[in-house]
Amino acid sequence: MKPKNYLITHNLDEIKEERRVYPRRDANCPVIARVRQRGREEEFSIPCWMVNLCEDGCLLTSDHFPRKIDDVSLTIPGISTKVRGKARTQGKFTVNVKFSKLLKIEIVDMVGRIRTIPKS
Repeated sequence: MKPKNYLITHNLDEIKEERRVYPRRDANCPVIARVRQRGREEEFSIPCWMVNLCEDGCLLTSDHFPRKIDDVSLTIPGISTKVRGKARTQGKFTVNVKFSKLLKIEIVDMVGRIRTIPKS
């Protein structure tokens, strides 16, 4: 009988590197998302938090997302232009956004370093 090769017998570090092209960076940044629902013309402005970020997308969280989001336009602090993208997946309180154009590494690093200062 021939032994089976299970996933745990392989080097897991090599497999993880193959799956993701751009590494995700943690972010804790407030953003304004202009979202458009599928099949509709009007857009809604929604305050939300960017949870993580990479060159090709990000994860947003908010209590106010409508259902079936299609287009997303983000206003991010420190960036003068809006970042446009499409909703890849959507949960009850999260939206995974794929950007239309790749962000530069410098911009991703800068946004990843933004921290909020709590009121005292």
